[in-house]
Amino acid sequence: MSTQPLFLYKGYELHPLVFARTFSRFDGHSRYAEGYDIAVRISRPGAIATSAASRVFRVNQPDALSDFGTARRAAWQQGKDIIDGKVSGASVADM
Repeated sequence: MSTQPLFLYKGYELHPLVFARTFSRFDGHSRYAEGYDIAVRISRPGAIATSAASRVFRVNQPDALSDFGTARRAAWQQGKDIIDGKVSGASVADM
């Protein structure tokens, strides 16, 4: 897992989380060919990760993202969409 530098958006810190997709095949190809899954941690500035002012949102996607940079940008965009209320079932209103 990789944690990238934070990004501020509308008073929240966004931390993209990029994970190598779980490798479950043993046919000899590289697990890195599988790509990346993403999540985003959204928090209030200065909040510790275990507080109520910080939450991790996993992005459910059927296919892995093949490029690390694309995965990081997609996590940032997902965080912005959550803050803007565009993602059903995900909210930061109580933070």
